[in-house]
Amino acid sequence: MAVKRASQVKKSVWLTPPPSRGRRAPRATGAGGGAGGLDREVIVAAAVRLLDEQGEAKFSMRALATRLDVTPMSLYWYVADKDDLLELALDVVSGEMELPRSSDGLDWQDGLRALAVTWRAAMLAHPWAVRMYNDYLNIGPNSVRFSARALEVARSSPLPEDDAMAALSAIFQYAYGFTANEVNWDEKAKAAGTTEEGLIAEITEAVLQVPSIAESGVLTDRPVDSEQLLRERHFHRALDWMLAGMAAGLAGAAT
Repeated sequence: MAVKRASQVKKSVWLTPPPSRGRRAPRATGAGGGAGGLDREVIVAAAVRLLDEQGEAKFSMRALATRLDVTPMSLYWYVADKDDLLELALDVVSGEMELPRSSDGLDWQDGLRALAVTWRAAMLAHPWAVRMYNDYLNIGPNSVRFSARALEVARSSPLPEDDAMAALSAIFQYAYGFTANEVNWDEKAKAAGTTEEGLIAEITEAVLQVPSIAESGVLTDRPVDSEQLLRERHFHRALDWMLAGMAAGLAGAAT
């Protein structure tokens, strides 16, 4: 029988009142003396590094304790469970996003572009994060800071409030979907022991053995540019079209 996960609204680490979080642990040391300098910030930073190295599928509290040279139970003085830790780690990633400042002099379109670019960059630097993004409320201080700035940028546009929120949603959903697809292809290639170009070539060669596909002509020669370069170009080109469409809609409404 499947175990039903608790609602994140009820168990979010950011909604759990003190003092049940952040208690100081006894200063007993592990084999390497690690527990003496243990605190929640140290634990979360180590969790992010471990997630970057191994991914969330292999991540466990026991593996993290081994990395920190402490007993697994030492971690539970600072976080209630693995979910709490992952939620905290996700907010660390949000803290790496470079928010456009009002002093930068960007217009609303460039501001939305900057938000999409920095969000994608942070997720590509931490591929595990994009898969977890919808699992948590993202109401930590760094996430809230990002959301607040995004709202400011959207509301600085001449779009009506409802359209401004729709524009912000469209940009975010595009960035999320595009980046999730990037991460998926990269990880599939690594799992197959090849590059993305190698994996695509292998798939293309295999499916061309199917007569109906070969005859349809749906598979054409691949561009000579690398997949990474193509994705970068496509990401920004599609953003151009989206932002131009928003401006065109605004101009059309004024006539």
